[in-house]
Amino acid sequence: MPDSWVLCPICLQRITWDDPPLYRYDAARDDYVEQPVPPDAGPEQLARLRLAARVRCPNQRGEPHHLPASYGGSGRPLVFGLVGARGSGKTHLLTAMINAVDRGDLYRHYGLACWPLEVLLHQEYLRDNVGPLIGGACVLPPTPPGRVMFADGFMVAQEHGPPRPVALFDVAGDDLTRVADATAFLDVVDGLIFVVDPLRLDGPARRDSTFGAVLDLLRASGRLPEVSAAVVVNKADLLRFEDPVALWLRRDTATLDPEESLRESADVYAYLHSRGAHAWTRPYGECTRATLHVASATGSSATQETDAGDAGDARFAQGVHPRRVLRPLVSLLAMNGALASSEAARIGI
Repeated sequence: MPDSWVLCPICLQRITWDDPPLYRYDAARDDYVEQPVPPDAGPEQLARLRLAARVRCPNQRGEPHHLPASYGGSGRPLVFGLVGARGSGKTHLLTAMINAVDRGDLYRHYGLACWPLEVLLHQEYLRDNVGPLIGGACVLPPTPPGRVMFADGFMVAQEHGPPRPVALFDVAGDDLTRVADATAFLDVVDGLIFVVDPLRLDGPARRDSTFGAVLDLLRASGRLPEVSAAVVVNKADLLRFEDPVALWLRRDTATLDPEESLRESADVYAYLHSRGAHAWTRPYGECTRATLHVASATGSSATQETDAGDAGDARFAQGVHPRRVLRPLVSLLAMNGALASSEAARIGI
């Protein structure tokens, strides 16, 4: 019998998990309906029903959401979040990551089976984010200020191992010390992707206050040693003529190689240090396990700039061509045990 309490990876609340009622997805209604269980159902029939069944989270906060019926026995979820200043491109990076996961790249390249944690929320994310960006080359609106938003979630399993829930959050780029939800998020987060905006490298501060705010909050809570980090120089297409960014942007072997990961981390660290962007290297120095990466969520810049906060007409005229967007997520999965191998054990050390 699974524990009577579990952590919901969507609303981050502890919920009761003691023989809850089952639901199933009804395509005709585009909604979940209660799954009747015959009173004389035997263990085998119950097991078959639970394979496709869902359980509704009892927390009334936000929109209704459902978890796999097997979730109570899946262990604690891995909670990851993307952090960065407004305009850093983290929403585009997260969208490109989820698109890569949805098309099967985690399984194709790393042998990690993956399926949606919550079908309706996943379809909603594909419709509202992946479709407009990847298919329509549209600029997505930024994360609303003061929000720590659940984006999408997956169940992942390696070979014949037990499935593990993974939840992905998009963290607003304003002052997190003023965001009430940030405390609940940072109390349970396992890994963070810190997104560097190269357009800010030549700014007077050459820093991202969000990085420092998150690290300081984690240190104050005593959780900093428990949280892994992946620092990503996003929009790397803007630096495609600068070494070593150009070298790594062209190189995408899609393999889990700790030696290559260490070389990339060293090169990116040296590049940021040479640009005086010392604040952006803090996660690498302060987190117990960390990596640095080069990535481009879109492959080019947007055109038809609009008024601040209005991205409705802005588009990527050359289309959207993500590069190396899955590597930071793969590193977090390796550093947190979802990818288990001798190579994975050496990532971020």
